[in-house]
Amino acid sequence: MMKAFSKILFILSFGLLLAALSSPAVAQEKMSMDEYRQQLAEWQKREADAKAAIPQVDAEIAALKAELASLDQQITKEWDDIYAMIGTDRAGVDAYRNDLKSLEAEVDGLMALSPEELFKRRAEIDALQARLDEMKKSKISVLSEMQDTIARIEGKLTQLRSRMPKAIYSEYNVQRGDYLWRISGKQDIYGDPYQWMRIYSYNRDQIKDPDLIYPNQTFKIQREVGPDEYLVAKGDFLGKIAKGLGDPSMWRRLYEANKDIIGDDASKLYPYTVLRIPR
Repeated sequence: MMKAFSKILFILSFGLLLAALSSPAVAQEKMSMDEYRQQLAEWQKREADAKAAIPQVDAEIAALKAELASLDQQITKEWDDIYAMIGTDRAGVDAYRNDLKSLEAEVDGLMALSPEELFKRRAEIDALQARLDEMKKSKISVLSEMQDTIARIEGKLTQLRSRMPKAIYSEYNVQRGDYLWRISGKQDIYGDPYQWMRIYSYNRDQIKDPDLIYPNQTFKIQREVGPDEYLVAKGDFLGKIAKGLGDPSMWRRLYEANKDIIGDDASKLYPYTVLRIPR
């Protein structure tokens, strides 16, 4: 009986093993291997095709390089023709470009200055403008690249001038007992009583008579001479001043613009008088 039972158990176990070996998982593993072999064959074919196409691709690349080289030669010739038309060469254009960059760097160096500092360095700003104006006379300036740079520099110079005050002055509030001689002699004003004329002429809108000033009047105390002003020095006369400003015939206009301070006699001009320069 036990032998029969053992035999039956063995037959059942063997049957289960056969069923397991024929299950979908084993079949799927076998299919995956087939797919792998198929994909491997496909990639091997692609690799072979790619290797076969290399000579053709190399030929196309060589043709493109030759075309680019030809285009570069054409472009170089076009630029050489343009340079010849404006009387220069590539080296001349490079030098001009570098000069413009240098000028712009100097302008940029002034951009962070305060309005007061800009006022004090206005001659430097004028010199930069003069350099730019001179560079604009070159035929190289007609190139679009240079036009863009010049326009950018001119914009920056305009910004500097717009931030620069027309004049720099402090203010003084007249006290009881003050007079122009006394105010001018104060150490925090000019420290020199003889410069009273500077206060008088700079405040001509308030002071009609230099002998009559009043408490609580607020006078402007000129600290720097503005671009449209001239501070008379000892020995100056209108003709000399006009000549120094570049136009000897300008003395008549100088006189008319300052007649309220100079008076009826154009030959009488006192040191430290602040003159308006008519433009």
